[in-house]
This record gives sequence, structure tokens and C-alpha cells, in this order.
Amino acid sequence: MKSMDKRITKRRYKVALLMETSNEYARGIIKGIYGYIKEHDQWDVYLGEYSRGEPNPEWLLSWKGDGIIARIENKEIAQLINLCGLPTVDTSSANLVPGIPWVETDDKKIAELAYGHLKGCGLKNFAFVGSDFNWSKWRADHFINLLKADGRPYYVYNVSINRKMNLVEQQRDMESWLATLPKPIGVFAAYDQLGRLIIDSSHKLGFMVPEEIAVIGVDNDPLICELCSPPLTSIIPDTHTTGYLAAAILESLMKGRKNIKITNLIAPSGVKKRRSTDSLAIDDPFISKALHYIYEHATTGTFNIKEILAFVPMTRRVFEKKFYETVGRTPYKESQRIRVNRIKELLGETDLGLLEISEKIGFEHVSYMSYLFKRETGTSPIAYRQMVKKHLEPYRLPNPLDRLQTTGIRERSG
Repeated sequence: MKSMDKRITKRRYKVALLMETSNEYARGIIKGIYGYIKEHDQWDVYLGEYSRGEPNPEWLLSWKGDGIIARIENKEIAQLINLCGLPTVDTSSANLVPGIPWVETDDKKIAELAYGHLKGCGLKNFAFVGSDFNWSKWRADHFINLLKADGRPYYVYNVSINRKMNLVEQQRDMESWLATLPKPIGVFAAYDQLGRLIIDSSHKLGFMVPEEIAVIGVDNDPLICELCSPPLTSIIPDTHTTGYLAAAILESLMKGRKNIKITNLIAPSGVKKRRSTDSLAIDDPFISKALHYIYEHATTGTFNIKEILAFVPMTRRVFEKKFYETVGRTPYKESQRIRVNRIKELLGETDLGLLEISEKIGFEHVSYMSYLFKRETGTSPIAYRQMVKKHLEPYRLPNPLDRLQTTGIRERSG
């Protein structure tokens, strides 16, 4: 009976989540918080539908809660947090309330991933496009330091965070800057929306993406990345761990643990490569155009080398020899590589059947598609799909509080 009474009277913490629900990064953090709650004691969670720039939640001053997880991105929110006096964990880079626990992305690791990926494409020219947010400035600083260390030239463009400036004006200014850059070039965008703006502006100017301008963003927001044309390569932040660890720290605070002044920098999970960087940097404009043509037609079943020779002033023999020397594959092998990569995408990211996939990629027979896929990857399409789905099972951080002991104290102002 006593154990039952104890279970009935067990306290449920009341926790407010003050973060926008309008972008993929913040939603990922919320999912990480939810993952922690499901694995531990249940909380009563207060979560509104917020976006950046909305009115501040003054209801906090009369709210009788136990703790807060917030993205403290302006002075008004910071003032409310200070007035509340509740245990709080910050998940914003602004760092406007010094001294409270802070969980944020590791911008140095993000810059390293971006540079490594673009350099792996064979690029020799690099640029950064950012904004006035702290995390954007830090990413720019780390990216530029890497380029300086390698003795490479770089170009920087800053998009003003001006809500009165419309998309047409932003794109016009972006176009003027892109036109001055050497080509080919790799551009690191501080976040996916800027990556989309770069791609749209490149098309407007007639530049090929990625053959002339390769673009990588951050956040891996599928709605932005997949709706770009071509789809945008993006760095994947580990938002699940960010949210999970923020929840673990808050619970520790609510249980009375004092003097937690630890800043946790969470490394990104990796890079989701899409078409916007799926090309080698090639100085020869005719080989570059040929690559662009092959990519545009490889998955339609209409690839024809005779059409390439219509805009490449070479004989077929000379063209194929130069293409192989430049790319390392024949035009036919390159088209097969592109088709196999597209099959991988459809197997891993959709529930389409093999017949539907083969029709979308221009195969006349499912059997040949399966044969080609197994020959190139070493596994059947069905086995590959099963492997990918197993790999994408939700990540779980088994001992979040252990992380507090191993991360160490990292202080940075912002």
C-alpha cells in the first residue's frame, strides 16, 4: 500500500518549452526533449506555436512551473527568464543569459564538415554566405580560418536580417555578388534558406549548379532542401542529442543540483549529399556542360551522347578520351553512377515499389535495374532498403548525464 501511495503522489514537473515550431532545427530539438521524457519521468509540457519575431510569452511571470527550456534569442525573452527565476536551459547561440546551462551546435565542426565536403569535390575557390546571427558569424570565422590555413582564396557575403527587405531585393543583391565570383566555386551557406537563395540566384544568372556553383547548407530541412532545384546538400545537426541533453540538464537542475555552468557543443551527425554538390570541379567548360547534360538526362532514359556532341566541339573519340581523363569514368559509366544513386535515394526515402522506381528512372525492365544495382553496390535493392531503414531508427542517448562529466566546460561569449 505504501509503494502504491508513493506512486500516486509522485511529482510531475511542469516545464515550458519556449522555442519556435516553424523550422526543422527547433522541431528536432523538441523531438529530442520528447525522447528524453518518454524514457524518464513524465513532464507536463507547455509548448506554444511560435516563430521568430512573435510576441514574448509574458504569461511566464504568473505561471507556476518548475523549469524552462528556451531558445533565448532576444533581450525581452532574456529579461523574462531572469524575472521568473526558474531553472532554465538555453538552446540558442545568442547566449543572452550568462551563467545558465547552454546546449548548442558545434559551429567549428560544422565548418570543418562543409570545407571537407566542398574540397572533396575538387574545388579550389570557396565562399561563405551568412547573416547576423551569432552561429552564422562563428561558422564564417571557422570556415575562413580553415581556408587561411590552407592558403586558399575565399569570398564572403552577408545577407542582412531585414524583415522589410523582400525576396526579390535579396535575390537581386545576391545575383550581383555571385556574378563577381570565379568559377567553379563552392559556397557554404550558413543555413538552408540561404542555400536556396544562392541556387535560385545562380539559375537566374544562367550558372550551372553544381558544375559552376556548388552549394552546401546547414540544418537538412527536407522541405527546403528537396524543393530546391537541384536539391540542396546540407549538414545534419544532431538536434536529437541537443534536445535530449537539454532535458537531462534541466531535470538535474529541477532536482536541486547547483552550479551547472556547462556549455555543451553538439557535433553534427554528417552531410546529406544531394545534387547541389554532386559534381567534380572542372575547369573545362565543355566537359562541365557535358556533365550537366548527363545528370539532367541520365534518370530519364533519354541519355544520348550524340546530343552532347552537338554542343561540344570535338569528335566522339576525342570527347570520350578527354571526359575519361577529366572525370575518371566514361560518359556511360557516369550516367550509370547517377542512376544508381537515384535508386538509392528512392529506396531509402520513399515507399515506392521496384516497378515504380524503375519506371521513374527510365528502365524498361525491373530485372535489369536490380541487376545493375547489385552489380554496382554489391547488394540487392530490397536488402539495401532494409539496411537503410534499420540505420535510420530513432537515435537514443543511453546515459545523457554521463555526457555532463565528459564534455567539459566551454565558455564563449556572444
